[in-house]
Amino acid sequence: MREKLYFVRLPLLLVALFFVGRLTLGAAGASYEVGNRLFSMVILQTHLALLWAAVGRRYRGYRLGEGVQTAVTIVLVSQILVSTATAISYLAGITGSPEPVSFGTAMAARAGGLVANCIAGAALGPIGWSLAGLIPAVGNSGTDV
Repeated sequence: MREKLYFVRLPLLLVALFFVGRLTLGAAGASYEVGNRLFSMVILQTHLALLWAAVGRRYRGYRLGEGVQTAVTIVLVSQILVSTATAISYLAGITGSPEPVSFGTAMAARAGGLVANCIAGAALGPIGWSLAGLIPAVGNSGTDV
């Protein structure tokens, strides 16, 4: 697992940067919709899950299960950040929602999102893994077909 975490440092850094961008917009008073449009964690994690499963296969020789594990790890970290931000915002009295939603309801929705997104990551991993042949090999000029 340590090797997988080392391998996904760049995607996790991007997730963290998006997270900070999202927090910064929220603190500046931007609406939830604007923050989501500019820094969508779900769109980012989807792209990263597809891409990093392919990169793992192409450059690390990952088997299918390892590609799925990579994708789910990226999604899991992203969703943990989203859930943590939701909890912190409620504790700080900032709900970010025009219609009040209870803390319990919000956290239940985030828990459901965490599970659903990890399942989606597990489905995206094999897709990305299967596309690894489209990535040129190291030192290849891209001429192989």
